[in-house]
Amino acid sequence: MTATVANYRWTAAEFVRAWEAGAFDSRVELVEGEVWPVVIGDWHGEKVMDVGALLRHPGVTVTGATLPSGDSLPDPDCWVRRPGAEPSGTIGCRLSTWDPADVLLVVEVSDETLMADLTTKARIYGSAGWPVYWVISKEAVYVHTEPHDRGYRSRREFRSGDTVPVPFADVEIAVDDLIGV
Repeated sequence: MTATVANYRWTAAEFVRAWEAGAFDSRVELVEGEVWPVVIGDWHGEKVMDVGALLRHPGVTVTGATLPSGDSLPDPDCWVRRPGAEPSGTIGCRLSTWDPADVLLVVEVSDETLMADLTTKARIYGSAGWPVYWVISKEAVYVHTEPHDRGYRSRREFRSGDTVPVPFADVEIAVDDLIGV
């Protein structure tokens, strides 16, 4: 006889309780009920710092905090919130939730996780209502806009030599500065 064993699906509350209790021995995030490792590396780490610096603008906050999105607790590489934004709630004792109107941009720097960032993470961030989502790879910057319940209606690709609009700052950033060409 063959038995099928269903994968366990974590709730956000269960994941936070386990995280607060120190149950994980490495960086992880909750994605659609699954615990995913947070992948890091030299290029990734350097780009996250570069992107964070490029996004600094008077009054906004650039952060790398977990950004609860629906039932998921992803760790975007950085995200930007509007001046004066206050959390809309909390999960557990240390994790803030945010209103979509206060989140200006969500960014994933993508090396090994490009397909998941372009599909699964785009679906999660779009359905949460985050207005703009960037995926920065070694070759391109993918800008997602027009969030809806299954992701984003629009995705534009920017390559070396292009500039990417940053609506909250009314500026553009060269793709070459973002990807490190």
